Amino acid sequence: MEKNRGSGAAGLMKLRTMTGMAIVVLLGGLAIVYRFPPTEYSFYPRCPIYLTTHWLCPGCGSTRALHALLHLDIQSALHYNALFTLLFPLACLWLGFICYRTMRYDQFPTLAFPRSVAACLIVTVLLFTVARNTMFAF
Repeated sequence: MEKNRGSGAAGLMKLRTMTGMAIVVLLGGLAIVYRFPPTEYSFYPRCPIYLTTHWLCPGCGSTRALHALLHLDIQSALHYNALFTLLFPLACLWLGFICYRTMRYDQFPTLAFPRSVAACLIVTVLLFTVARNTMFAF
């Protein structure tokens, strides 16, 4: 029986290389959002949910909020998308942990969410969507 040639040092190098490339792509994307404001440039994708229903989805305004966060304008970021603004630091910590763990210990960490956490996140996103679409209707 022949051994898998993708394992061992070559497999670890591949994992490190993919992680490094992902970091470069992520930083490049952040640089684009930093340099080109979404309110002034039209090459950013438009939300298909908003285009068809005129309802703001949970992600609407995230690019504008990211631009504001990169410029340290917290108030504007909260105005564009409060949920994204509050979850962004947690996502950065999580991605940082994954990158550190992969580059330092050659392990891609697995993260298993308990069902209760997943359910709370889904309920939070649904409540946020309903609140942001009905808050100014009255």
